[in-house]
Amino acid sequence: MSRHDRTQANVDAFHAANGPCCAGCDWWRWHNSLVGECIKSVPVAGAERFEMLGIESSSLAPGAGHVMTPREHVCGEFKDEPSHATNKDST
Repeated sequence: MSRHDRTQANVDAFHAANGPCCAGCDWWRWHNSLVGECIKSVPVAGAERFEMLGIESSSLAPGAGHVMTPREHVCGEFKDEPSHATNKDST
């Protein structure tokens, strides 16, 4: 099993065990098994991308992009349709 497949399986298992959360949302694209970005929202300035993760400063100068969220985050935009592509399908 590839690293990508293992990460997807980890994210899927977390969603199955915890119910509706970013890990199971069609809008979420994981970067690793703990955090990902929400493509439902419009892109934001670099510093704003990491605020929901509790990162206040970083040696990395992030570029603009979608908001990063932890896998356990729950919001009112949750969507989970069986036919939707996963990270694995979209790479």
